[in-house]
Amino acid sequence: MIVRQFLHDDLFKLEQIGGFVHQYGQNIQRWIKNEYITESDCYVFDTGETLIGGVCFCDDTDEEREILDFVLTEIVPNGSELLTQAVYHAAKPKTRKISYNLYNDTEQYLDIKNLFHKAGFVVEQEKMRYIYENIDFITGNNELRFKSVAEVGEDLFTDMVERVTVNTLDQLMAKEAARLGSSCAAREYVNGLKAIDYNTDWWRLGYIDDLLIGLIIPQRLSEKAGAINYIGVLPEYRGHGYGLALLLEGTKILTESGIKKIYADIDIANKPLSSELEKLGYVFKMEEVVLVYHIPEKGMD
Repeated sequence: MIVRQFLHDDLFKLEQIGGFVHQYGQNIQRWIKNEYITESDCYVFDTGETLIGGVCFCDDTDEEREILDFVLTEIVPNGSELLTQAVYHAAKPKTRKISYNLYNDTEQYLDIKNLFHKAGFVVEQEKMRYIYENIDFITGNNELRFKSVAEVGEDLFTDMVERVTVNTLDQLMAKEAARLGSSCAAREYVNGLKAIDYNTDWWRLGYIDDLLIGLIIPQRLSEKAGAINYIGVLPEYRGHGYGLALLLEGTKILTESGIKKIYADIDIANKPLSSELEKLGYVFKMEEVVLVYHIPEKGMD
């Protein structure tokens, strides 16, 4: 069994296998069409007779790559070795970190988590996924007024990301701010989100009169799916319910734009945000772990 780069002809083979492997092929097609990845970012696990799965990568920043999808028809004994080989091939000269968000929505969850552990990945964050699927649009008055990034400019928006990261309950963001410095971490985070979906009318800052309170970043993931991919309140204004007001705005933007399913993944320690999501009608669906592989400074030679 080998790891090799994905070829366009593999789409037919993946389709014939069906299940999650077929879905993997569909995901690759969509991401390539949207110019989010190229064929060279994707790999398949080939027995010589059939394909049993694959793994696909994308760039988050110059130093970080993300695994977009990982699938195996069954957990094989050398699965961790296959993953390690794929990581070796996918890492670029500047890559220092490869991450994967693993959700416990399949029976393979614990086996895959263990497979990643054997391959050298560590759990850097535990999260919870909430989903909003209400049919009716969000209504009601909002105590905040809003300005979009199109109005205020990206520099101010990035500065706000840095400021709301202070004492954040998001453990991974706190680690990145400590590692890179708060300004650099904020810029990299904004650039990573821009690569997903950058609608300058949707990214908004919340105000009371002329006082900046916080920000909200709703994003489109597909025609009918979206996400609240960032929310933050300045430390001095926390504990006054402004997070709920920001969520209200972000959810309203998405629902009024035809989004039928909205995802919100939050740190397991962020109990205030969890409570606000539930107040607004978001429902807890599953747990999630962020698995990270750290590459030494000298690369992988």
